[in-house]
Amino acid sequence: MNMKRSHGTRQGTRSILSRTKSQRSRINITRSIHPYSVGDKVSVVLDGAQQKGMPHRRFQGVTGTVRAKQGRAFIVDVRDKNMPKTLIVRPEHLRPADGAPKPEAPRRQGQKAKKETAPTPMENVEHASKEDKKEAELERVRERAKSIDFKVLGTAKASDKDDLQVIKGVGPFIEEKLNALGIYTYLQISKMKGGLEDQVNEAIEFFPGRVKRDQWVNQAKTLLNEEE
Repeated sequence: MNMKRSHGTRQGTRSILSRTKSQRSRINITRSIHPYSVGDKVSVVLDGAQQKGMPHRRFQGVTGTVRAKQGRAFIVDVRDKNMPKTLIVRPEHLRPADGAPKPEAPRRQGQKAKKETAPTPMENVEHASKEDKKEAELERVRERAKSIDFKVLGTAKASDKDDLQVIKGVGPFIEEKLNALGIYTYLQISKMKGGLEDQVNEAIEFFPGRVKRDQWVNQAKTLLNEEE
């Protein structure tokens, strides 16, 4: 026996209101206690866990302005097909519009707000030791610059520097190591042919074969062509 469609207010909301198994029947406390104020910009986002105060599905994603509070709900002015409409919506079905301040997660009873504290002596020591280790690595790289054939790569200065992090596989510290080695430009990297790739790879203490595997030379040539 085929059942007739109800054509009720929840028709067509299966995909909108669907939730994962772990989310079913769970109401987000942070959303339900969000302190919206008059004039706040909000977006309507239907929450299947709270059936009360749920607007019609056609208002899903609509942005409006909070006019007032009414009981546990808010009166929100929106536009529907360029026509002004008034919705009475529970906070579970509202989200701060883009650019509006997000709610803070509620603290448990007795839980105090975290205070910004000065770093402890131990943290200062750990930070200093990391900086010392980093500087020691950079110094080792500078020493290895003597073994690199810059007659092939060409020389460059810090003032000639390209953004080497654009190349896949080059992070902030690897860029620092390359600069410490004397490599600042895409042009220099594009000339790392033959054994130079392996020499540079070893000099900057990178993963074996990573420079060649990530094709730094080809990437640098592509970037040079884009600049022309």
